[in-house]
Amino acid sequence: HQIRGQLAAEGFPLVGDVQYGGAVPNTSSLYKERCKGRAESFLDSECLALQCRKLEFLDPHHRAVSEMDGSSWVADKKAIRSERWNSFTLDGAFWSPFVDRYHAESAKISSSEATSSLAVEEALLLQTKLEPRSEDASTTCKLPPKVLLSQGSNKYIVIRAVFPTGSDDDGDDNVEQWFVRSASPEECGGPYHANVAETLLQQLRSLGYTAAVMGGGRIDFMKNDEVSHAHVFGFSYGFGEGDHEKVAAIIEQYTDVVATFDSSDGLY
Repeated sequence: HQIRGQLAAEGFPLVGDVQYGGAVPNTSSLYKERCKGRAESFLDSECLALQCRKLEFLDPHHRAVSEMDGSSWVADKKAIRSERWNSFTLDGAFWSPFVDRYHAESAKISSSEATSSLAVEEALLLQTKLEPRSEDASTTCKLPPKVLLSQGSNKYIVIRAVFPTGSDDDGDDNVEQWFVRSASPEECGGPYHANVAETLLQQLRSLGYTAAVMGGGRIDFMKNDEVSHAHVFGFSYGFGEGDHEKVAAIIEQYTDVVATFDSSDGLY
């Protein structure tokens, strides 16, 4: 119970722990709202993901002894200390396949490098503003998707775009649009948050929008057949910390991904 209580107090309730917020009973309105009728998953299962993985103890020796019981001797055994260990290990649990799949898919994605300095980030952003890329017809005829996430733990940026010249193609006056992107260095062409933002900024500006990066961090995204999950955290040296709560809300608004966030200081 201390494990359950202490982790929940830090914001990390155990999977399946309804009492401490690690699961949502599938009869509740919150379940219907958050899980949107999808198959039962790690987010709504009430099976507590807490098991003893390893147990060891000294196995005592037993020595035969005889004791007087009234007028007769009685044979008995007496336990004495030994150095013989018994060891038992749990090799897997009901959640093991999910964790194994997560590690296997994450291993395919190389970890991104840390931003070396604010100057590097600013230089890349300036290059994005001064050297627009040519866009094909598919990117200029309509707005890009509001949310695109890459599998694994990758840097993300959130962009605010406003159409300043009256209305956009849909007739909305000064419409404000928000976009979220996460990408690996291989996908976006570099290890910095500015690399993640570059293509999207060019697409939006080519459509006449005034677009700016409002912050960044990291998104740990796990795509799952039942329920996909994205966890938003961290910060960007160049753009500052994104509004993780807002980003999580955007992800849930425009996708079927369940999103959580952590705005704790010190997470990169």
